[in-house]
Parts: sequence; structure tokens; C-alpha cells
Amino acid sequence: MDQNHQRIIVSGVLLNQAGEVFLTKRPLTKTIAPGKYHLPGGHVDFGEAPEEALIREFAEEFRLSVKPVRIIRVFSYVYDTNHTVGITYAVEVQEIPENIWFDTNDNEAVGWVDENDYVTYLGVADHDAVTLAAFFKKGESLETGTP
Repeated sequence: MDQNHQRIIVSGVLLNQAGEVFLTKRPLTKTIAPGKYHLPGGHVDFGEAPEEALIREFAEEFRLSVKPVRIIRVFSYVYDTNHTVGITYAVEVQEIPENIWFDTNDNEAVGWVDENDYVTYLGVADHDAVTLAAFFKKGESLETGTP
């Protein structure tokens, strides 16, 4: 099996005090999903643990020090000749700055949306929208996974 066509991606659900979720917009220069909103995250490097990759991605792209709390959803999809496995974590940060810095090479914009608006940015069938629909439907908190 050709490992060049397999990849693992990680993403994180970060909520603020108002219960809004953090979304980012990919630049139009990106090959995959240009101009699309998504949950922040990225690729797991060879030999890297998924949790370590998520911590690294948040630090590199937003200068945020996150702590993965638990797995919310694992999913898989095939696009063209690529097979992707995604792992979405609930993440915490000690303090969310008022203005979050972001790397403009990886993100065109960042922002907060509430549970009534995320579909406007993601679309109903998007894998991140499916994750957030289940998350908000259960009324989960990030700490315990329970209402």
C-alpha cells in the first residue's frame, strides 16, 4: 500500500466563554479547500502523536497553547487518490486573547460563530459541520463530554 496517499489530520473544537466555536478560513492559494472555513488543525507528521500534532498546529498557526481534552469524532474519507483519517478533539486554552494572531500563510481569516451560524460557514455536509452538529446536539461541555 502506498503511504504517500494516506494521511492523518487533526482538528480542534475550541469554545469561548459565550459558547462560540473558533473557525478559520483557508487562503485561496491552498490546494485543498481554498477559501473554505474549517476547524483549526493540520496534518500529523510521520512518527508524531495526533495530540502532539494538534498542539504544534495551534502554536504555529495561532500562537495558542492548547490542551487536547478528549476525542469528539474520528472520520475517514477518500478524495481522488488520497485516503484521509481525521480526528477531532475538544481543546482547552488557559486564556483566549481578545485578538487571536494567525499565520496568514495558513489562514485568511479567523473568527467565532455560535451553534446557529456555523452551518452558514461550513455547509451542512462538511465533515466539520457534521462534527459540530453532533457536539452541539448533545449539549456537551469541553471538560466532561456531558451536558
